[in-house]
Amino acid sequence: MEPKAGISLCTSGSATRIVGSRMCRIEKGVAMVLSPAVPTMEVERSDDFEECTIMERLSLISGQMSPFFSRLVPTVGKEVLCVRLDEAAAAHFVSTAQRIAARETLSPDAEVLKELNDHITSLMRVEIIVEVLYEIASRRNPSTEKPSRGEQVFVGFVQSLSLHYAERREVGDYATEACLSVRHFSSLIQKHTGHTPMYWIHIVIISRAKHLLMQQDLQVKDIADRLGFPEQFTFRKYFKTHTGMSPTEYRRLNSSHYKFNSQLQCLGTVAIEGDEY
Repeated sequence: MEPKAGISLCTSGSATRIVGSRMCRIEKGVAMVLSPAVPTMEVERSDDFEECTIMERLSLISGQMSPFFSRLVPTVGKEVLCVRLDEAAAAHFVSTAQRIAARETLSPDAEVLKELNDHITSLMRVEIIVEVLYEIASRRNPSTEKPSRGEQVFVGFVQSLSLHYAERREVGDYATEACLSVRHFSSLIQKHTGHTPMYWIHIVIISRAKHLLMQQDLQVKDIADRLGFPEQFTFRKYFKTHTGMSPTEYRRLNSSHYKFNSQLQCLGTVAIEGDEY
């Protein structure tokens, strides 16, 4: 599969992501570059988080930008590539995504018209992606500043947590992995993020639980098992402690919202990707 790159615009809510070696807070109006060259991992998201994403083949983007690509990359750098768009620019981005989605529903009979339509949608995707890249490059002040010690420790902690949250729930496990005392480890995380390591452990587990609860074919007892809880009752108590509702209540209250977002994704108004060739 050919690698793709693109832009994700937050249209509602907020999320915390690890992008490369940095922590990034994504809020409404913030557009972020998605690239196979910069690994991205989501730590948490609010229940009302929504984003509009437009992706295109990396080769096509670089080809269309060939006179500028090699000079633009060092300008934007390899750190967190994001920018807060003004209301007009954000509305234009969403409007373009909707126009692309509408055009993708067309099914011309003639092969030449089908190819032309595909070409037009690709150009539309590339154009809006390049517009946001321009905004990022024009506002960015290149910096050689390295991540702080706290940021380095936090990124390593979250990366390990994302892999081992089902079996590691003690701060000491992650402190040992980082070759730090629990006290020093906790102090670095607290100073950098404003929250304790245990807060982040809870956040990741609850985030994964919410994601699994939106999969209607999974039983709550199966979700409890996937998350490393010895029994359904323990998971239910844990979830209610941290969310104020039971897993079943959360699933029922959010099922309609989930279905709505799924319909949007099918229509292409949330995720707009270039065709595979």
